[in-house]
Amino acid sequence: MIIGMRGHDFGRMQPEALAEKIAGFGFAATQLAFGKAFPDDAGSYMTPDRLASIRSAFARAGVAVPVMGCYVSASDRDEAVLSAAKEKFAQHLRASVLLGAGCVGTETTHFTFEEAEREAAYARLLDFTRHAAAAAKACGAIVGIEPVAYHTLNTPELTARLLADVGSDHLRVILDTANLVPPGENAPEVQRELLSRALSLFGDKVCVLHVKDGVWNSEGKWENRPLGEGIMDWETLMPMLRANNDSLCALREGVWPGKAKEEYELMCRWAGL
Repeated sequence: MIIGMRGHDFGRMQPEALAEKIAGFGFAATQLAFGKAFPDDAGSYMTPDRLASIRSAFARAGVAVPVMGCYVSASDRDEAVLSAAKEKFAQHLRASVLLGAGCVGTETTHFTFEEAEREAAYARLLDFTRHAAAAAKACGAIVGIEPVAYHTLNTPELTARLLADVGSDHLRVILDTANLVPPGENAPEVQRELLSRALSLFGDKVCVLHVKDGVWNSEGKWENRPLGEGIMDWETLMPMLRANNDSLCALREGVWPGKAKEEYELMCRWAGL
């Protein structure tokens, strides 16, 4: 298992400096969202020359890029927004090949409607994902879809359905166990059961892992915490994830300020590395 982190948790800096900083704390991989991690306009980094330069900078630092982040509303009700999301995601897929990224990742839109609306939202997501998978096939890239309990794609079962409905070798899952936990739920056994269901349904389709910790506040909203200081039972979950696929990268999402080295070491210990 490879231990990495989300690039923009260190703020914005030029690629060479960011690669060196990530490596300096021991992390061997990162998730890069150009619009969040780099100081200039994201589009300015999307040229073949700059993508090759970024790829070289991270390779020199010994930092892999398993995920290129592309934040889009993948099941938006607004047709214009959804059309723009398809175009933006396809652009990132093409760029990811030059960058050497393992996949292009996105979540699937906050779901704030009545449950009766989920099928319509799912239909929009399915259309987006089929378009993305076709674009990925055309350029040799991989789509990474991340399920979240309060988004359109909210359960392991619906995620398995999406994988089956799209039926593409270019579609994978970014698995964040914390994101599958329903709002307000704290029980470790619920986390273990959710992860077991996910791994049994699509464990062979997981391309990367996200690791974060936090608590539910009084309004039922997630608040990040340093690793080991929230509700997540990573001491149990990390060995389960490693047993499923030891070659995957576990990316710390939301590195706590001033605790990067400590959190890296904690993830290594939980994973038994």
